[in-house]
Amino acid sequence: MRGRKTTLNGFWARRSRLTYAAITSLALIGATQLRAQRAETSPDKRLENARLSFREVMHEPDKGIPHDLFDKARCVVIIPGVKKAAFIVGGKYGRGFVSCRRGGTGRFGAPAAVRIEGGSYGLQIGGSSTDVFMLIMNESGMGKLLSDKFTIGGEAEAAAGPVGREASARTDVMLHAEILSWSRSRGLFAGLSLEGSTLRPDESENEKLYGRRISNKEILEGDVPVPPAARPLIAELNRYRNEGERREHADVGASLGERGRVTLSNVHFETGRADLTPDSEAALNEALNALKEHPEWKIRVEGFTDSQGSQDANLKLSSDRADAVANWLADHGVDRNRLSSKGYGEARPVGSNSTREGRAKNRRVELVRVRE
Repeated sequence: MRGRKTTLNGFWARRSRLTYAAITSLALIGATQLRAQRAETSPDKRLENARLSFREVMHEPDKGIPHDLFDKARCVVIIPGVKKAAFIVGGKYGRGFVSCRRGGTGRFGAPAAVRIEGGSYGLQIGGSSTDVFMLIMNESGMGKLLSDKFTIGGEAEAAAGPVGREASARTDVMLHAEILSWSRSRGLFAGLSLEGSTLRPDESENEKLYGRRISNKEILEGDVPVPPAARPLIAELNRYRNEGERREHADVGASLGERGRVTLSNVHFETGRADLTPDSEAALNEALNALKEHPEWKIRVEGFTDSQGSQDANLKLSSDRADAVANWLADHGVDRNRLSSKGYGEARPVGSNSTREGRAKNRRVELVRVRE
């Protein structure tokens, strides 16, 4: 009897040790996976995933978000990689970012973090991971976006977006929708309904990204600088903005040859400074190519501002910005002897300085062909 009891005790002792070892191993694996998941879903990583997913969608114009709708949108919401593992009880859950155009410029500004919950969106088109895209189409939709929380299809009228190169809104639903939405899973892109989903600010993510407590309203309506981690995403959004405007001004060489002057509409600077923004590179390269094709041309770069601030400060800022463009061209292969620059401050306005849109038009850089 004593021998059997000893054997049983040994069995249970070994089993306990094995159970403890298994639990410890699972705990270590779980902790490792949790750390990896946190790294995968950090704001920086999520911003990069948002950039890549948007780029892939827009890279195929016949299968992506129509450019004409994108050009009309006030804001863009991107929620990358909504996964089954991230679904909450009774619904679905995703985290992403929204960026809105800054008044009058058409350029997208600093992103604000958002969360989407509930509803029936997600994996209707198959796969274990879904990217969700939304366009906020008008002032009313933007007002809902700036609220603490709203229900899509409830407080905000929404519709599944069309797919294709120039699939303009031709139905009453499209014309009146405040939000258009799409999803992409396993390479398949389609419009989808987000009805019943709620969208709200993600305050904890904003704090991580900006290093302080800040509201979505302050980010989206103010002049908050784009944080370094978000600059690639915002540059990507601005690459695709206003296709019509880009086509109008794409042939810099023809404008300089025929009219002797061209406005570089897609060259922009950091607020109140002469630092070129990353999204200016495409327009600058167009100008660069034109000048390289016509080495006989001499060019004066002219800078202009709106009327905000003092005349002396505006004159200096416009001169510095003209210099910045001339220096960029020289640094990229244009003979500096062919280039000159001059700032005119708030002189020669092309729009009303009493409106945001007018002021945005007045803040510009022009290239002028100098005829000798």
